Amino acid sequence: MFINSKYIILHALLCFLLGFVACSKKPSDESIKIAIIEYFQKNGVPPSWAGSLLGGKDAEIQAIDIEEIGNYNNDKKYWPIKARIRGDCKADFLVSRETRSFDRIGEFYLYEDDFGKLNARLTDK
Repeated sequence: MFINSKYIILHALLCFLLGFVACSKKPSDESIKIAIIEYFQKNGVPPSWAGSLLGGKDAEIQAIDIEEIGNYNNDKKYWPIKARIRGDCKADFLVSRETRSFDRIGEFYLYEDDFGKLNARLTDK
């Protein structure tokens, strides 16, 4: 059976375009919020947000407002996200722990792991 070379080229082009569209599709606000909440549950609240050199634990996120979703970075495989996060955490001090509120704008990298699950990472900005 002879396969036409035009068919092969068309098929390869279609596969490429479908792959590009799948990678560049922006994630939903809900999936971004879930990834950000999971980030804080796993990593705690940064010291600068908690008002403590030791950082904060047991974050209770009250609101997440997605302010901006950047373009997908094809080289590094992430979406830049800017979000306003409001909540409370237990701030650790040398001899005590107290509840602190935070209301900050953070910049995150949103990326897929090897299993396709979205994860967030707070940037150093």
